[in-house]
Amino acid sequence: MYPLALIGLPEIGYIIAIASVIFGVTAVLQNPFISKGQKGLWILTILALNWIGLLWYYYVFYFKDKQ
Repeated sequence: MYPLALIGLPEIGYIIAIASVIFGVTAVLQNPFISKGQKGLWILTILALNWIGLLWYYYVFYFKDKQ
């Protein structure tokens, strides 16, 4: 059996969300051209948009079919 066949679509979404947070925050922290305040705002923006994306993803795959 193929290894990817064991992973469902919702689990792949969570993996992508975690990876985007890790890579996004790492990229912001390594940017030498923005101040600490701007870095904080960028990190909060990344986390907020990722949270909104996860809520939408959860709605599409779990709530939409049950209504």
